[in-house]
Amino acid sequence: MSESNWPQLTPGQPASYRIEVDGSLDEKWSGRLGGMQIDTASRVDQRPVTTLTGTVRDQAVLMGVLNGLYQLHMKILSVNCTSCEQTEETT
Repeated sequence: MSESNWPQLTPGQPASYRIEVDGSLDEKWSGRLGGMQIDTASRVDQRPVTTLTGTVRDQAVLMGVLNGLYQLHMKILSVNCTSCEQTEETT
């Protein structure tokens, strides 16, 4: 994807994200991680991967979620703006 086709993010606007981390994370951490929904599943190799999904009100809250995962020593596998993907598909 060329830079001209990248989704445009507005830092002060809400957006929905899907974040995948290596390992298992209990749902009790949802409140500390911006209220994101937390689901854990096993990969083909039986290792757990946790998916966090939800809407954050701005980029500062997203950074808070990512910093929280860093403090928990979770390896971040991917961060995707799902609302950006939907916007891009409709244009």
